Amino acid sequence: MFSKPMITKVKISGLTCPACKKVTEGRIGKIQDVMEVKVDLGSGEAEIDANRAISKNEITEALQGTHYQVI
Repeated sequence: MFSKPMITKVKISGLTCPACKKVTEGRIGKIQDVMEVKVDLGSGEAEIDANRAISKNEITEALQGTHYQVI
């Protein structure tokens, strides 16, 4: 039986362009159990579909070394 994916939404500061979106989606997408990441530049929100809840700490760690921050 397949479980329904969990959706986590977070606001991220510093997103200004398509390259920002690509980097952010790529970094968050490498977190274990993440299936899909969608970043909306207009709202600054990331929507993360995963097999489990993804913590803000995990997202913060994934974005370490960039100027993007979970707010």
